[in-house]
Amino acid sequence: MRGTRKSTLMTPDPYHIPGYCGYCPQFKYQIGETFGRTTSQLLTTSSVASSGRPVLSDITPHPRPPKDNRRSLIAARCKNLGDQKLCDEMVPNYTGYIPKGEHYFGKPYADTCLSAIASFQEDQVKNNRKIRDLRTIAELQKGKDVPKEMLSSDTLITTKYKTPLKSITIRPKAYYSPFALQHSLSPFIMSNDDPKKFLMSGYTGFVPRARGEMGMGYPLLTNKALCDFTVESDRLKRVKELPITVDRPEIKIVDTKPIYIRGSGQVPHYTGHVPGEKFRYGMTFGYSTQNAAPMKALTA
Repeated sequence: MRGTRKSTLMTPDPYHIPGYCGYCPQFKYQIGETFGRTTSQLLTTSSVASSGRPVLSDITPHPRPPKDNRRSLIAARCKNLGDQKLCDEMVPNYTGYIPKGEHYFGKPYADTCLSAIASFQEDQVKNNRKIRDLRTIAELQKGKDVPKEMLSSDTLITTKYKTPLKSITIRPKAYYSPFALQHSLSPFIMSNDDPKKFLMSGYTGFVPRARGEMGMGYPLLTNKALCDFTVESDRLKRVKELPITVDRPEIKIVDTKPIYIRGSGQVPHYTGHVPGEKFRYGMTFGYSTQNAAPMKALTA
């Protein structure tokens, strides 16, 4: 890029060809010169900050990429499963499904398919290895001899128990963490000496014996009401436990004045019951209620 000036009519290297659309530092502050001379001065002067590397720099060979084992994975797949559509050289415009193809993009179709199929085959190999290890563990638990070929080379397969497992008859004790949230007792079943025997302010439930208490705060009021309720409940329990012996007083029959007098009727506006009155009509109330007592009473 940096060469000697060939002619006074030509712009010295380095410079940008007219039509260059890239960035050139401090170009917008330069006027009065051609595009080539202006860019040549800007690229060669030390007063303008730049990277010091021209746009068209020398191409150096890249280091050799690491060995690609994708093709070997796909080759092993084709060898084990026979002729497969998914191979290491997929033809563009193939419309079939490529497993894991949606995770690879930005590269040619062949390279994208190569990476997707190799990743899919690697997952299949890992899953098959896990299945083989599980089967090997099951064989070891049954007490069978397992050949070394079945053991995985990168994992150590060991078993602690053998099948069938023995049943445990002794039940372990239940464990209660001391840091777990414990439910508090209800104030209704606490003893009267418990300082927590009260209900918090804002409780909207029914409090027995609280209707007659007043002039105190809600905690004090509910404490007194609950204590009285507990004392009364204990008294009722003791009474129920005692044998029931009730001394009934003798009933003395006192002679009373009869309601229905023989030979006379009831006074008008009498609101009591008169036997057979609803079947009589066409007479005054006094005449219709004469001898209204039942026949047994009249004969008696």
